[in-house]
Amino acid sequence: MATLRDRLNALLRYRVGKYDSQTLANDLGIYGTTVSGANINENTALTISTVYACVYKIASTLASLDLEVYERNGREIQPANVHPAYDVIKYKPNEYQTAFDFWETVISNAVINGVGYALIERDGRGYVTSLVCLDVYDVDRKTVNGQIVYSVRNVGIVQAENMLEICNLQRKSPIRLHRENLGLAKAAEDFGAEYFGSGGQMTGILSSDQPLKKEQMDIIQGSWNKAAQQAGTKLLPFGFKYSRISISPDEAQFIETRKFQAEEICRIFSVPPTLVQLESQTTYNNVEQQNLQFARHTIAPWAKRIEQEIDRKLIQSRERPQIYSKFNLNDLYRGDMQSRADFYTKMLNNGVLSINEVRIRESMNPTDGGDTHVVQINQIALDKLGAYSDKVSETESNGQ
Repeated sequence: MATLRDRLNALLRYRVGKYDSQTLANDLGIYGTTVSGANINENTALTISTVYACVYKIASTLASLDLEVYERNGREIQPANVHPAYDVIKYKPNEYQTAFDFWETVISNAVINGVGYALIERDGRGYVTSLVCLDVYDVDRKTVNGQIVYSVRNVGIVQAENMLEICNLQRKSPIRLHRENLGLAKAAEDFGAEYFGSGGQMTGILSSDQPLKKEQMDIIQGSWNKAAQQAGTKLLPFGFKYSRISISPDEAQFIETRKFQAEEICRIFSVPPTLVQLESQTTYNNVEQQNLQFARHTIAPWAKRIEQEIDRKLIQSRERPQIYSKFNLNDLYRGDMQSRADFYTKMLNNGVLSINEVRIRESMNPTDGGDTHVVQINQIALDKLGAYSDKVSETESNGQ
């Protein structure tokens, strides 16, 4: 028998349409605004420039990377371009989106909502034929008889193996977790908009040392408000004085507050401030290090989540681990290529790595003769140093 909550959910879905049962109360405003007075949800948060920039930076960066399906045959690795999943994830996920648009949409949903969904359509053999983006509010994740299923608007019940699900830490929206923090950023933005929208006129009080009737007060207030909308000198009636009760942007540390909140938002999304044009105590060296930090600590974890979800849902179990997906992150580390080249040179010269071991680390196929470990000719084991010295002396003597 359906519970009261089930009946209410069904009624709301019929009357309202799209909604998320987990966040319905907040969406309806039951939780109210933040302490700062700003109404923060996933949509209003995107109007904060730093939030939009962080979400865009993560989603567009991942979408721009090469995502391949590879086949491993012993030590040989080749693109699995005949596998059905290859074209779907790399070129044409569905009839109306490019691969870039698809991945940018799913990832941006995951970054801002905590989860991004795509419906997996398969052929008779169970291979993927297309991936269709879903609005997160069209999907209701639930557990039925111990199994996770998805109730999708206009589709019905979808089993877990047919839902591509990209999620962040504990599937929770960072917007809802940090509403108060984002509310402060929005309130600072609104304060600046209100201040400059009023021509820099600050709120104050008109007072008189004489008693006034209501009609007189209305006339004086209307006249003053009208004059306040225009630049220039204001004239107070005789016996009146003006007292400011608001604070100026300087007194409110307006610039410092907005800058600090922008950095706080960058911290929430793990995006270095320089990547969203926050130039705070930056130099060429630390900008490069922040780029590497973004690649290693932000993009790489998201890439691993997506790779594992693809391998789990789009590649059949009998094909793993020979068939697997992988993002090419080399472009993100290109600024550090000199350091990598120096590292490999030292490892090769000291015989720690072979040429093929270096090539495999760089996602390159082995080459003939590349398994031999070599050392520089001017290096020799200490226990053979005496024999080598005698041989050099003998060679020089014979040469003379």
